[in-house]
Amino acid sequence: MAFRIHKDFFIYCIFGAMATLVNMLSYELLYKGAGLPNTPAVMLSWFLAVTFAFFTNKYIVFREKGKKNRHSILHELLYFYACRAASGVLDVIIMFVAVDIMDWNHTLWKFISNIVMGICNYLAGRLFIFAKEK
Repeated sequence: MAFRIHKDFFIYCIFGAMATLVNMLSYELLYKGAGLPNTPAVMLSWFLAVTFAFFTNKYIVFREKGKKNRHSILHELLYFYACRAASGVLDVIIMFVAVDIMDWNHTLWKFISNIVMGICNYLAGRLFIFAKEK
């Protein structure tokens, strides 16, 4: 059991790093490349990363198998976004304070924010969204 939890966490970390890459690269492209203000760039990059994370978490990290009906998949998707919305708000707050108020390095703080969100998101995924039914 302990090995399985650690193995899942290791796999989650790999795909979490990939979601972080999606988040950070899209943020850089939107904020610096397209010239979007900080907060809209944070929100759009969050949406792209969460979409990526849903599918990788569902089918690779937590290895959901079997066919579900549309209603249950939609419920899971909405629940996933709702749980991630809390960490998305945290991301916006961290980035607003660090970049817009404190004028600190946006890339460094986007990375720090992603670490905080990753921990929160793993716990939500493991304990609530993709919890194995007993």
